[in-house]
Amino acid sequence: MSTFKYIGLVATQQLEMPILLSTGSIDHGYKLKKVLAQQDLTTGLAESWYPGVEVVGNLSEILEDENIELVVVAGKSENHLDIIRQASEAGKFVRVI
Repeated sequence: MSTFKYIGLVATQQLEMPILLSTGSIDHGYKLKKVLAQQDLTTGLAESWYPGVEVVGNLSEILEDENIELVVVAGKSENHLDIIRQASEAGKFVRVI
């Protein structure tokens, strides 16, 4: 039985295309679990880009999920440093892309 390392994605600016996991990430057991819909990444767009992934409307839904180990912050915004701080304080690994 495979054990996944779950990821929460937070897009902090408009994305022109979905953020995809690399083959290496998938091979190492990473799996996208939740996506935060905010600003230009609407719920409908997130659902179409990430089928089967839970779309959430609040950062706390990612940070309070004990199964999520890594939070990926995609893009820069006026509050991306606060998101990084909150994720770190919640005990998550953080990657900014």
